[in-house]
Amino acid sequence: ASVITLVRYGDVRMLLMGDAERPEEDWLLAHEASELHADILKVGHHGSKTSSSDTFLAAVRPRLALVSVGAGNKYGLPTPEIMDRLAAGGAQVLRTDRLGTIVARTDGHRVFVEAGGDQWELRPR
Repeated sequence: ASVITLVRYGDVRMLLMGDAERPEEDWLLAHEASELHADILKVGHHGSKTSSSDTFLAAVRPRLALVSVGAGNKYGLPTPEIMDRLAAGGAQVLRTDRLGTIVARTDGHRVFVEAGGDQWELRPR
């Protein structure tokens, strides 16, 4: 089990999946599927193949996917399969093992991202 949080500020939605895996995703799909869409997804379980199913990602449809993972971790995370799945869904994918700290800010309408020494506005849907 994991803490899962949906944050809504103005028109912007962020879904923070913590260490959630497929059983938690399946529960959300069964009980809250219409509420899962989010501009920003903090990818569950560090990008492990045990989370981020095709069905779940289709319901969330993130513009930005954040993967919190340590560089050179012994688990080989995130998995290439999940990175491909996120990119195929149209999300911009950012990883802490490559960029360090990632900050996303919003005014409730637009999203601004800071990572790897760069700043930009997230492209609209």
